[in-house]
Amino acid sequence: MMDQCFLYDKNVFFSQGIKMVISNMFADNPDISFTLTDDYYKLIDILQKNASEEKNIWIFCDVDSLPRERFRALHLMKEFYRYEHKKLIMLLSEHNMPLFFALYSLLPNAHWLLKTEDVENIQPFLKQLLSTGHNISCFSHSLVDYARHKLRNGQVNYTLSGNEWWLMEEILKGKSLSQISCEVNVDVRRLSYIKRHLMKRLNIRNNIALFDAFKGIFP
Repeated sequence: MMDQCFLYDKNVFFSQGIKMVISNMFADNPDISFTLTDDYYKLIDILQKNASEEKNIWIFCDVDSLPRERFRALHLMKEFYRYEHKKLIMLLSEHNMPLFFALYSLLPNAHWLLKTEDVENIQPFLKQLLSTGHNISCFSHSLVDYARHKLRNGQVNYTLSGNEWWLMEEILKGKSLSQISCEVNVDVRRLSYIKRHLMKRLNIRNNIALFDAFKGIFP
């Protein structure tokens, strides 16, 4: 069976590294091909194409390389993703971890690889991908350990819901709650509640501190 690997990442060095690992893993498969790009529209195109039974497509997508409005970009990916004979592997950096549960709820059929994963753990992750069906998600070793450590130590304050993530993206564009309310036809009191609840959970008292807290999450 032919395999195609599509790597969407602005960090070409990381893409080349993943390509090398996969090439070594499939050294006896001459039919494997690679596409390396940072073009979001090519990513959408490959997601929505129907794959044949004779071809597996592995799509690696770096969260930080998505367009600035990432929440909307991910919703678009979810809308177009046709997962038969495809595996979507989301690439996360550690500063993306507060978004993990929101990401997983958006793309429950995706697989998850932490970009700082040790090389010796990447091949087992890829081998697990080969042996699982499209309805089972795979998680890299360090990603599981990281999440387990945070949960065990009660460090869950920075875990964002989808609504909180979306609202913070809009606020960081310089929009007021009233402006956002008018644009999306949501009661401003509802938006205010989401923001106040988030600030209380993070023990943040003003907008400046709120913006500073999210600089690392939305680089």
